[in-house]
Amino acid sequence: MNKLLSDHMRNMQDCLDTSDEAQRTMLTTATVSICNAMLTPASDSAYNRPAVVAIEIRQFIAANLDLAGLGVEIICARFGLSRTPVYALFEADGGVMTYIRNRRLARAMRMLSGSEEGPPRVSGVAYACGYENLKSFSKAFHARYGVNPRDVGTSHRVDAHRESGATLMSWMKDL
Repeated sequence: MNKLLSDHMRNMQDCLDTSDEAQRTMLTTATVSICNAMLTPASDSAYNRPAVVAIEIRQFIAANLDLAGLGVEIICARFGLSRTPVYALFEADGGVMTYIRNRRLARAMRMLSGSEEGPPRVSGVAYACGYENLKSFSKAFHARYGVNPRDVGTSHRVDAHRESGATLMSWMKDL
């Protein structure tokens, strides 16, 4: 299994720069599956409930970044969990809201740099990423990337790819 994971990670690194969003999603799924198979003790089933829930929560967040009210309350209600396990799940990422904000900003970077389809205007990107206020979006974006959203162009695609890799690493930490 170690050789399989090593080969997969090496090959995946070569593929990330040329892959599109759908291909990166499939690569992420394959990597999670390999890591889960490698790291899960034989006594556990392939359906390790906490790991599955962690992945489902992260997928839910990724699919609902456009919801302005996305937060711990919605996640707890959707998955029937109390706040404690949700907070524990995202502790390494700086908390639930930090994780959501970073995912929103990463998505905004991909949209603004042209790596992902999105609205042509900064305000449209802000709203598509769950921000209700353009000023708070611009402030958070500048704090994260050191550049104003209106100044992002195709030259920032490297930053967008780096953010995709950060998402993958965040998922892998929890396996």
